[in-house]
Amino acid sequence: MLQALPERLPESGIADDANGHADLIRRALELVRPEFADHTWQACMQTAVEGRRPADVAADLEMTVGAVYVARSRVLKRLRVELAGLEPEFRLIPLRGVDL
Repeated sequence: MLQALPERLPESGIADDANGHADLIRRALELVRPEFADHTWQACMQTAVEGRRPADVAADLEMTVGAVYVARSRVLKRLRVELAGLEPEFRLIPLRGVDL
């Protein structure tokens, strides 16, 4: 879903789409953010939202590449659950190549 959103909004890096999903995604992100350590959150956001290579993110955050993938997976899994609770339609939409 994040990759399918065409125009980026500066305050969040999340783009809006014709269905108005950006606000819903922003809300889900706000709800799950406190559940994760900063480096876990950054690893996910930098790879899933910003599209950075996991190896580059790992180097910047002083993590292993494997840890970046695990962090991304954990955050996206939790986000999937939150989005499905807010809007059942999100159960069928992938988030940047990761099935939700």
